[in-house]
Amino acid sequence: MLNFQSPIPLYHQLAEIITAKIRSGKYPPGKAIPSEIELKNRYKIGRPTVRQALDLLVKKDLVIRKRGSGTFVKKNTVKIDLFSLAGTSLAFGAKDISIETTILTAISSIDVKEDNENPFFNSRAFFLSRLTKAETKPVLIEDIFFHPLLFAGIDKIDLAGKSLAQVISDNYYLKPENGRQTFKIVTLSQKNAELLHLEKDDAVLEVKRTLNFPGAKKAVYSRLLCKTDEYAFSQTISGNGK
Repeated sequence: MLNFQSPIPLYHQLAEIITAKIRSGKYPPGKAIPSEIELKNRYKIGRPTVRQALDLLVKKDLVIRKRGSGTFVKKNTVKIDLFSLAGTSLAFGAKDISIETTILTAISSIDVKEDNENPFFNSRAFFLSRLTKAETKPVLIEDIFFHPLLFAGIDKIDLAGKSLAQVISDNYYLKPENGRQTFKIVTLSQKNAELLHLEKDDAVLEVKRTLNFPGAKKAVYSRLLCKTDEYAFSQTISGNGK
């Protein structure tokens, strides 16, 4: 129980009590902990104190809040090296996680009119949009742009269910040398929220990636929307300064 005479703040004491119950398995991964009202009544404290305790647990990465559902013990996340040059399929395959990709927009040549960070802005490129599910759960939306000359004919290749890295290697004998990636948190449109089984304006990780190939800089550009509640997406950093 809480010690109201202790110099340790009540919210910190409550956070430690909940932490102990998470560690012991009383509150198992993926399950909801008691609601704010339940905690308020059980420990005879105000809701602001309860919220402070839950905020601390969120910062400690022990729980996750789901709008309209409650606060849940965070699952032990699997780290996926998604941001290496290997590609999505190989990143999940390295962890023996089965994936399914669904083509949202079939590949075609388009005029690129949005996103001035896109190297093909105000010019033409091949464009593909796809959704990736891991163990049947949606985790990733990719909008991908390909150099129209370097990848001529890619719109004639059946890309359904295939690793794009492997398609490029097998058909164009190319592998990326290096690339550049930027990361930020963005909110979702209604359409993308529905695809990822989230709510409109929920926040996700956005990654913008440019890949360089031998003799062809910025030949592939992609925008990734990553749902991070099930998997922790990581990046391997080499020690050679590149």
